Amino acid sequence: MPLSMVDKMIRLNLMSFPRPLGVTQFYPALSTYSVEQPFSLGDFQDAVSHFLDKNPLFPKCYVIEREFEDPEEFPISSFQGIVLDEYPNYYDGFLLMSVRYKSNPNIQGIFTAFPMSMQDGYRCFRFHQALMSTMKAGKDQFRIAEAIAELELQAADLDQYLPAKKPSIDEHEAVRIMPWELRETVEPAQKIGSYLDMVKAEFLKRSSENLLVMKNASYASSLPFGNHLMFLFVPREVVARSSGIQIRDYYRALAAEAEKTVAQLETPEDFARAGEAVLPGIGAHPRRFGVNNYGDVSRYDGSDFCPAKGTLVKYQWHMPYVVSRGAAEEGSGMHMTITINGKASYFLTERR
Repeated sequence: MPLSMVDKMIRLNLMSFPRPLGVTQFYPALSTYSVEQPFSLGDFQDAVSHFLDKNPLFPKCYVIEREFEDPEEFPISSFQGIVLDEYPNYYDGFLLMSVRYKSNPNIQGIFTAFPMSMQDGYRCFRFHQALMSTMKAGKDQFRIAEAIAELELQAADLDQYLPAKKPSIDEHEAVRIMPWELRETVEPAQKIGSYLDMVKAEFLKRSSENLLVMKNASYASSLPFGNHLMFLFVPREVVARSSGIQIRDYYRALAAEAEKTVAQLETPEDFARAGEAVLPGIGAHPRRFGVNNYGDVSRYDGSDFCPAKGTLVKYQWHMPYVVSRGAAEEGSGMHMTITINGKASYFLTERR
């Protein structure tokens, strides 16, 4: 049976990062919710058990709870410290943390650290929302078996694509603070053209040479296997002469060509060769300015049922250190955004 396009994207992503994976390749993310009553650690454990059931990518999860004085005590700059501190416990699976705050018991967070090649930021976001939905409903909202069937995913041989993980942390990997500061703003949502005009201005201000667009490769509705990333480059000369809409049209054309290339992959050797070329290909483009727009995710904010039990108020994330350290280089950076109920949260890296 031929592999589906989503199946091929999954295999390519699994082969795209260093092997074995180390702590710098784990992706931290936090969703914050307004709740009438915090969910217990047992609630988290019961909910994630549905995610693990018949899941070909994730056999285990390390579930913990941490309490902070207030949300400001756990900023994005501290995420990497949590990843490091807990890594020996979850390196062969992933980390799931219930976050509580002494100053406000009606705020609760879901924090995760997933392996980069197996989960990107948008899929982390969707995992968080499905976990919250499962806890609110008291029943499985992941529907892993249904997702596998819908996407025509051939899971029997995926184990040969799964990366091994290092059980220890090397000295040079023990980086607790990201090598950049993050400027976070919340503004009214913009249409894609205006948004990319804003990105263009920052790109030119930094004298960047390559706009790195991180775009979803598939828009399958099924969580957690759809929406794998493509890495698309728009050169400076195109950015400089183009409007935001023209920039969008340019990278859409690149995406169409990339899909044709992926469609031709068939054997494990094909995926291994293509995967090994991804990071060197990114590194070959100097002075990169990355952009990752999650778009309007309001339909996943939890207000569709039992909103008092849990409604999303913020999502915060950053790339693993192995990727995001490039955003601290001269002429580089990263601009990420997510829109919830008409408000766009912008995250812009700035050199320290």
